[in-house]
Amino acid sequence: MTEKKTGRPTKYTEAQVIKGIEIVERTGGSPTGDTVKKAMCDQLGVAGGINAQSLDKEVQRLLEEHKQQRRRRLIAALPPITHDAAKEIGSLVQAAVLNHMGEQHDKLRSLNGRKLTELNVDLCNQREQIRGLLSRIDTKDSEIAELEGEKHDLKGRLDLATAEIDALKERVTCIEREEDFQTKMLAMMKETLGQQAKTAD
Repeated sequence: MTEKKTGRPTKYTEAQVIKGIEIVERTGGSPTGDTVKKAMCDQLGVAGGINAQSLDKEVQRLLEEHKQQRRRRLIAALPPITHDAAKEIGSLVQAAVLNHMGEQHDKLRSLNGRKLTELNVDLCNQREQIRGLLSRIDTKDSEIAELEGEKHDLKGRLDLATAEIDALKERVTCIEREEDFQTKMLAMMKETLGQQAKTAD
């Protein structure tokens, strides 16, 4: 590494960073931007103006590459029989995992089926209850309409009876007036006849 892809050119090389990591690890330290920077400046003559944060990213990248290289070397050093055993173990683990997942999937499908059936039954029951309520509402509407009709008829009959009573009251008043008139006429006729009888005597 001679320079970064963006920004100012770096003041150190990849080889210097690797050497700095080795120095830190030999002393029992943990490679970070700060520790590697100190090792590079103190023992490799790198200028102290380098950015520790940017250096830390490079340190972590190189550490990860080192781990992967070591892993590949360790795997490559294994005898062929170990590779075959690993494949067989992997197949057994894969089969066991798939079998477990298949069992769980089947249980979930059965559970979902039962839940779906229960939900459908509940839905049917609710629909039946709704239909019953709607029927009761329709019945109540009919009863209310019938009562309104009866109320209207009773009001008409009451109005008619009231009119008849008023007419009868008027007739009674007229009759009372006629009787009073007749009484007065009779009294006058009696008085007149009485006077005439006295004159004749």
